[in-house]
Amino acid sequence: MYTAPPKKLLIINILDILKRYTDEDHRLSQKEIMEILENEYTMQADRKAIKRNLGVLIK
Repeated sequence: MYTAPPKKLLIINILDILKRYTDEDHRLSQKEIMEILENEYTMQADRKAIKRNLGVLIK
């Protein structure tokens, strides 16, 4: 079975978090995204990695 490396999963998990927890009226901070990643996905990422991946998603 194929498993993606954690770095590749980070951007997918961030996108999933944004879809589930945000809309036009509700935003999340990088710290809140980091906490959700730790609590629900058992994945750790630093603030810079989250910022970088958010930038890629925006592009």
